[in-house]
Amino acid sequence: MSDERAQGGSRSGFENLSAYEPALRRYLRKRVAAVEVDDLVQEVFASLYARRADTVVDDVERYIFTVAGNALNRKRIRDRRTGLLEDEQSWETTEEPTPERILLCRERLGSAVAVISNLPPRTRQVFVLHRFEEMTYRRIGEELGISVSAVEKHIMYALRALIGDQERSL
Repeated sequence: MSDERAQGGSRSGFENLSAYEPALRRYLRKRVAAVEVDDLVQEVFASLYARRADTVVDDVERYIFTVAGNALNRKRIRDRRTGLLEDEQSWETTEEPTPERILLCRERLGSAVAVISNLPPRTRQVFVLHRFEEMTYRRIGEELGISVSAVEKHIMYALRALIGDQERSL
C-alpha cells in the first residue's frame, strides 16, 4: 500500500480526469440526446471532484463509468417525474372536465378497484398498505412477518394485474 493510500485516500487517476472525457462522451451519446451530454459530463465530473479527497479507487475508469451510470439513472428519474408533472398540468389547464373525460375516469377507477378487489388477499393487503397507507416495504414486511423480497413480489404482481387490465381496456 502506498503512503498516499495509507493517509486516507488514493487520488491516483483523479488528477487526469480529462483523459477519460472522450470515452465518457461516447458512452453518454449512445444513451441520451446529444444536447444532454454536456450536462451529464459536467454532473459526472462534479461528482468525482467532490469525492476525490475521501474516495479510494483501484480502477478509476470503472469508477467513472459507475458514476456515469448513476447520473443516467438520476436523469431518467427526473425525466419521469417531469413527465408526470407535465401530464398533471395538462389536466389542470382544462377549464371544466368534459362528460367524456368524467366517464372515462370513472370507468378506469371502477376497473382498478375491481382488479384490486380480485387480487389474492395477501397481495391486496400488501398493495393497499404500500399505495394507500404509504408504508415502506420494510415496514410492511415487519408488520406481516414476510421478507422485503416477498413484499416486492406482491407489489409487482399487483402492478402487473393493474397494467394488464389497463392495456386490455385500451
